[in-house]
Amino acid sequence: MRNTLSKHFENALRHIYINPLESCNLRCAICYTQKTTSMLSEEKIIQFVEKYQLAHIVESVTFCGGEVFLLPYMTHMINALTNKGLLVQIITNGTIDKLKEIKSPNSVNCIVSVDGLPSYHDQNRGGGMFNKSITFLKKAKKLGFHTEIFSIVTRQNYPQINQFESYMEKEIQNPVPITYHPRKPMEYLTLHPVSNNKGTINGFDFLEKKEMRELLKTKKTFPPQNFGCYQIAVMSDGKIYGCCEGRVPLGTIHDDVKTLIDRLNNKIGKTSDACLGCSDPGFLCGMRKYIT
Repeated sequence: MRNTLSKHFENALRHIYINPLESCNLRCAICYTQKTTSMLSEEKIIQFVEKYQLAHIVESVTFCGGEVFLLPYMTHMINALTNKGLLVQIITNGTIDKLKEIKSPNSVNCIVSVDGLPSYHDQNRGGGMFNKSITFLKKAKKLGFHTEIFSIVTRQNYPQINQFESYMEKEIQNPVPITYHPRKPMEYLTLHPVSNNKGTINGFDFLEKKEMRELLKTKKTFPPQNFGCYQIAVMSDGKIYGCCEGRVPLGTIHDDVKTLIDRLNNKIGKTSDACLGCSDPGFLCGMRKYIT
């Protein structure tokens, strides 16, 4: 297991996560992100990626917000990064269409947030948003982008997962991979120093322990069942964490990359023999009680 963990850690370092802003054009009922005004410039992001490349192999960069397509420089930066031979992944709500400004669709993976069947999705994200997101997803596929769906799961839409998958297969025709993200537990929302907004609970209840375990066991999820989802994660205020949901920073965007990697390596701990480790093993995104 030690050798497996080591190989997994080295692979994780090939992927950088960047959250360049917290602002968003939607006001989702269950959003847990504080809408601060902090924002990374394109120059700082490119400089950090280039600095990272000098210290370690980089294969992909994932962007998430907020809504990243609010950034005026977003498509220009995507083109600059794909020109460097990188795969760029964009987690987006799919309501702002700038797809035709992106020059290399085959080097970009659009991960669109779709939270279940149309009425449930719109209950969270606003009326008409399901149709906007699906239109975006279809257009991305047509233009040659890689596409995925990222879907938040609560007690209300958990029983509808099979129906949702069937609906999406008919709607989009060619299957699109779906990653399910259980709604952050209350432990996460109350203990996390930054992302601690509770949002609306009524109608968007947290999964029970049995439901959480079954979801992790039977579906592709984030975090995955065996965890190991750590990576160098850059936030909009310039702080760097050991994962996109980290509580304690490793340092800042100005620090030496090898030092950041060493700090991440020192934080990785396992919860069981089958676990690929976590950068915050005592917390596990507030999910510890569900898996132990």
